[in-house]
Amino acid sequence: MLLRHKLLTLTAVLALSAGVAMTAQAATDAVVATVNGTKIHKKDVDNAVKELGPRLKGVDQKQVFPMVVDQIINEKLLDDAATAAKIDTSKDFQQRLEVMKAQLVKQMYFERLLKTKVSDKQVRAAYDEFKNENKDKVEIHARHILVSSEEEAKQAIKDLDAGKKFEDIAKQRSAGPNAQVGGDLGWFVKDEMIAAFSDVAFKLKPGTYSKEPVKTELGWHVIKVEDKRERQVPKFEEVEMAIRNKLSQQALVKVVQELRAKADVKLYGPNGEEVPNGAAPAKDDKKSDAKKDDAKKDSDKKDAPKNAAQELEEKEKEKSAE
Repeated sequence: MLLRHKLLTLTAVLALSAGVAMTAQAATDAVVATVNGTKIHKKDVDNAVKELGPRLKGVDQKQVFPMVVDQIINEKLLDDAATAAKIDTSKDFQQRLEVMKAQLVKQMYFERLLKTKVSDKQVRAAYDEFKNENKDKVEIHARHILVSSEEEAKQAIKDLDAGKKFEDIAKQRSAGPNAQVGGDLGWFVKDEMIAAFSDVAFKLKPGTYSKEPVKTELGWHVIKVEDKRERQVPKFEEVEMAIRNKLSQQALVKVVQELRAKADVKLYGPNGEEVPNGAAPAKDDKKSDAKKDDAKKDSDKKDAPKNAAQELEEKEKEKSAE
């Protein structure tokens, strides 16, 4: 708004100095450039400036107007070149256009559907449930060193006893995806991590580390607790979008299930053979049942922004299941 004010002020000064009486409407419609005979008006530039908004932060205001005009000229030249090349009449363009149309139709259908499936009342109720489940909970800020054997974990503990920094050992030896940040897991409450891990971690005092290796299905851990505090439940505004997105995904899954129940769906195997009774083709994966159990556990978790510990747990579960 300040930039627009200055531009309008500059226009007024130039008009007065030239002795030209110009109405506000005429000033808005002033031609600032032409491209092969096509006029570019000042209002086009003003609209572009508004759209760019924060991206113009730090740019010298004296340079903004000519810079935006120059960009509009370039865009117009590219538009003309694309039109001359008859891109819009090509087969490839038509195919892509049909794909985009189909995606837009589905998107708009889902947006309309959500207006009836996910209400503000439901979002608020989900937040209240989340708030009640997380109040009065203690959370810790912890790090860990994850290795593949008990011997490696014991050696890490010896190095810590000898005075080496936990972060340095984690960077050098930890197999976890957060090794490069010193094994930092961020803040988490007890039920957000694997039970065997949490049972040890929440007994440690801030500034101390586990004196014995901790075994989980991911490997062997050495755990350090940096700090401990009572969890502060995020305000509604901070998690509203995350909750709304989760409810939207749940609504979509339900809608798809209802559509499949009404539809005549036939499944075929990779070689074209029909699958009896419409059952999904069997997968040659001995770990499929375990993966289903993990998926169910994950889906049962209440909605909240994932912290570093949750993200780590999910990533390492996927890695261990490969």
